Amino acid sequence: MDQTHSIEKARTVAEADVRSALDRVLNNEMFSQSERLSSFLTYIVEEALAGRGDAIRGKTIAQDVYERAPQEGSDPENIVRVHARQLRQNLAMYYETEGRRDPVRIHLDSGGYCPRFEHVDLPVSKTLMPRRTSFLLMASVFVFGGALGGLIAHSTLKQPITYPAVEDASDDRQAQLTRQAVMEKSAASLQAVNFAEQARGMIFPIFDRPRQELINSVFLHVIETDPNFYGGYAGAAQTLATLAILSPRGPVRDDFAAQAEAMVQKAVTFGPTEPWVQSAKAWVEVAKGDYDTAYRLSSRAKEMSTQDGHILDFHGAVSLFSGRFEDAIEAADRSYLKGRSNQRFASRNIFGAANYHLGNYEKTLEGFEAAAAFGDPVSAPSLAYQAAALQKLGRSSEASRKLQELERSWPNAPLNVMFYGIYQNAELADELLAPLEELGWEPKAAKAGAKEANAD
Repeated sequence: MDQTHSIEKARTVAEADVRSALDRVLNNEMFSQSERLSSFLTYIVEEALAGRGDAIRGKTIAQDVYERAPQEGSDPENIVRVHARQLRQNLAMYYETEGRRDPVRIHLDSGGYCPRFEHVDLPVSKTLMPRRTSFLLMASVFVFGGALGGLIAHSTLKQPITYPAVEDASDDRQAQLTRQAVMEKSAASLQAVNFAEQARGMIFPIFDRPRQELINSVFLHVIETDPNFYGGYAGAAQTLATLAILSPRGPVRDDFAAQAEAMVQKAVTFGPTEPWVQSAKAWVEVAKGDYDTAYRLSSRAKEMSTQDGHILDFHGAVSLFSGRFEDAIEAADRSYLKGRSNQRFASRNIFGAANYHLGNYEKTLEGFEAAAAFGDPVSAPSLAYQAAALQKLGRSSEASRKLQELERSWPNAPLNVMFYGIYQNAELADELLAPLEELGWEPKAAKAGAKEANAD
């Protein structure tokens, strides 16, 4: 659809209705948790309502929304193109889900930046009985509020509760039946399952050590609540293995790896055929340095549960760190265009990192820009990948700013320990850290020992 027709179409919808539609969209979490997407959408809607829709260009958005002026060797409109794609995808997803009954919709058609507004004829609404919220799940937030409360308050438990229409009620039927069966066993067992499900969705980003320590304490609480539930042990194995990976070679790392191995063996005892257990076994093998076994086990877990985002993310990570970049991209790409999901915090980061090692630096930036647009967690390595990709593209001034951002946010981040400690091949860490050194980044003292140990 051309821009002129979009502008004419916009004039057929009352301004007050458009503003109400905009408010509804901005209140959705896909936008409320992404300042950039919210600003982008607000800007183009306001410009269209002011009669300037035909003047909206990538350059004007870059200047007015992102305050980026054209510079030599840079492309300030690249971020506009990336966010425009994410905006289209988020709008489509919103109107397929929470916004499916909105009377006015906002569209951003391909080929331009002028929004299109549309009245929608809605069917007669059905009387719905809202799905009951589990009392035990809500109570557990208060029972275990000490260590977990601060983190969960900014994570999944603070998301708005929505009630699906009758025609969508079968989507989570299996989960409902599972919880009914667990409840029949005991209330404590159901509480353990709920804790574990919440915690497993917060393991990523894996490079955040305090996060791993906190989430590990959650899984230990799950084990105390129900010692026969495999999920507590599987989750603890993954967090302990991650702590091992993040530690320099030596007794501390070995101790974490041994604890992870003990936990995963308990998980096997209680759930030998569970995909989560197989995925945990794979991650423990990464901590032990056996990447081939890790990849085999992770592939098995993925085939056992092809839609589990948690398992797909760990498979993507195993593939990435073992140098199987095409497999990492395939694991990430399964949900790359599906919008924000608590299960897939890592997918876009894995997509960006794997493309870096394939020499696809523009795709690297696209992946990490998409992660930022969807509100995915940011870590020191994600900024390091972006700085390195920008430097590889010859955009040194932007690369320097990205590195400065990294060093301001994580002044003591031991990138060398992280990357030499997690990649099977030390050369992969070299090709990531070398561009950073060109920018003036200085490795921490632990680099030599970490690199030599990983090369053995």
